[in-house]
Amino acid sequence: MSLIKYTRYKIVYFTPQWLKRLIYNVWRLYWKLKTKVLPDKYHVDPYADDGIILVNPENIIFAMKKEFDVFKFKGRVVSGNWDKEVMEFEKLDFFTSYKKKFEEKLQWENTEYYQRVAEQIKNGNFKWSCKNVEEFNKKCAEWDRLFEKIKKEGYKRGWHEDEVSVNIGRNGELIFNNGRHRLTFAKLLKTEEIPVKVTSRHKEWVAFKKEILEYSLNNKNRVYEKLTHPDLANIPSVHNGSRYDIINEHLTVAKVKLLDIGCHWGYFCHKFEEAGFECYCVEKSQLNLYFLKKLKEAENRKFKIIPHSVFDIQSDTIRECDVILALSVFHHFIKKESTYRKLIKFLQILKGKEMFFEPHNPREPQMKKAYRNFVDEDFVAFIIENSSFNNFKIIGYSEVGRPIYKIY
Repeated sequence: MSLIKYTRYKIVYFTPQWLKRLIYNVWRLYWKLKTKVLPDKYHVDPYADDGIILVNPENIIFAMKKEFDVFKFKGRVVSGNWDKEVMEFEKLDFFTSYKKKFEEKLQWENTEYYQRVAEQIKNGNFKWSCKNVEEFNKKCAEWDRLFEKIKKEGYKRGWHEDEVSVNIGRNGELIFNNGRHRLTFAKLLKTEEIPVKVTSRHKEWVAFKKEILEYSLNNKNRVYEKLTHPDLANIPSVHNGSRYDIINEHLTVAKVKLLDIGCHWGYFCHKFEEAGFECYCVEKSQLNLYFLKKLKEAENRKFKIIPHSVFDIQSDTIRECDVILALSVFHHFIKKESTYRKLIKFLQILKGKEMFFEPHNPREPQMKKAYRNFVDEDFVAFIIENSSFNNFKIIGYSEVGRPIYKIY
C-alpha cells in the first residue's frame, strides 16, 4: 500500500461518524448548488468514478433508438423518457445478420445488413469513410478479423472511448448505446464479462444510488453484502461474496429451489438465480424490502420475494425448497420464548436436502437477555434435533470470522 493510500485509509478509518456525516452533507449541498444552474443533461453522476464497468453481455437486452454522443456526454445525468425509446438489441440487423453469417457460414453479400449498407453507399450515404462498396468490403473483412481475434484470444479492452458504451435507465437497466460490432461478437461468443463505458445515467437511477450511499453512511460507510449491479459494484460492503463461493463449492444439488431466510437485499438470490436456481427470498424489514425490490428490478431478476416473517410462509413452499440459507438470522428467533417456539415448529416442517447455516456471536450485546443463546455447535445440534437433518460439517468462515455449516 502506498503512503498516500495508507494515509487516506487512516484518515477515513479514524474520522468520527458524526464528522463524516457533516462533511458529506456539506459536500452534497455544494453539489446541489453547483449543478442547479446547469440543465439536467449536463449533470455528471457525483457517485460514479466515470470509468469502466464490467458487464455480462447477456444483461444488455435493449438498445437506444437514438444514441448519445460518447464524447459529449461522458457519464452525464439525463432526465426525461429517453430510456423508454428503445428496441431489442438482438433485433438490430447487424446482430441478426452476423448471427446467421456465424451459424450458417454465409458470405457477407448474402446478409441483410450488408445489402442495406451497400445500397446506402451506392446512393452516396457513406459509412465509416467508405466511399464505395470495395472499401466497405475491406471494413467487413476487418470485422471478421476482430471476431476471430476475440474468439481466439478473448475479449480485450479497447481505447477508452472505443469500448462498448451503455446508458443506464431509471430502473438501472443497461441500454446499449454504441459499439454494436464488439457487443455482437461478445454475445455470439458467449463472453461472460466485458468492459463497457457508461455514457449517461437517468436522473432517477442516480437518485437511487444516492439513497444507497446515504444508507451506507449510517452503517460505517458500507452496505451489508456486495451489490451485484455493475454500476454499484464499487460501493464497499461488509461481505465481499466469499460466503457465496463457499456455499456454491459445497452444494451437491444443482438448479433446484432455494429459500433464503432473511435475505436482506437479495444478494444470494441474484447469484443463485444466475446459476440456474429457482429462488425464494424472505425479508420482513420494510427498509430492506425497498432496496430489495429496486435491485431486483434493476437486474431483471425473476426470484420471488416473500415480504413477511418466515413463520407465515405456507408450509408447501417450505417443503418444496431443496436448499435453505440461514445466514446470521436464526439468532433473532431465540431472543424471545414465543419466536423460539415458532422456530422449532418451522424446523419440524423443513424437508430440504441441505441447509447452509451461519451462527451469531453469542457475546454480542443484543443477546445479553436472550431467551436462549446457543454457542456455535450447540445451535447446530438444536437445528438437527428439531429437523429431519442428521449430519453437519464446517465448510468455511465468513469475512467476519463466523463459521459456515452445511447441515444435511
